[in-house]
Amino acid sequence: MSDNARIAVVDDVAAVRASLKALLETYGHTVETYESAKAFFDGIAGNPPSCVLFDVRMPGMDGLEAQRLLAKKEPGLPVIIITGHGDIDMAVRAMKEGAFDFIEKPIDDAKLVSSISSAVNRAAKVKMTEKKRAEVLQKYHRLTKRERDVFRLVADGYSSLAIASTLSISIRTVDHHRASIHAKMEVASLSQLIKMALRIEEMHDGGGLR
Repeated sequence: MSDNARIAVVDDVAAVRASLKALLETYGHTVETYESAKAFFDGIAGNPPSCVLFDVRMPGMDGLEAQRLLAKKEPGLPVIIITGHGDIDMAVRAMKEGAFDFIEKPIDDAKLVSSISSAVNRAAKVKMTEKKRAEVLQKYHRLTKRERDVFRLVADGYSSLAIASTLSISIRTVDHHRASIHAKMEVASLSQLIKMALRIEEMHDGGGLR
């Protein structure tokens, strides 16, 4: 279970908010409760939680509308829908629109806790992956245009001699560029450099290094 996650509970029924808060705090989470979607959005401005529990049926903005708005404001923030038996169709629609899970009332405590754990852990992994991708791109953008030309050819398996011939430069210049590329990309071997090249190609939808 992910410790100390911030969980937002959005439900118009005070007893439900209090019950969920008490339950989730026993697992080490910080729990914030809101009586409406509007109160939730006002409350998290600039400081989103780790996971959000939206009740489907609430006065004003319902859970699905709140989920759509949250997806625009905080992409990737996991949402779990709380639904009554008669709201299954709405819950399924929520899942299709990106909700992580839906939990039926009466709420199964173990199922809810497990779902929150999975949602928070997945979101953390996605965030870490995005951070690593951003770091790789940041390093790549340090390269000069000529260094990127050399990088592309190295990633394609060209030798220093072949690169020199292709770019009409000396082998010594190629080796100088390669040393600079290794330093800027912070890699110690050719295999690490090629792995980075593959990551960058994936981020460019297979369109190759640019």
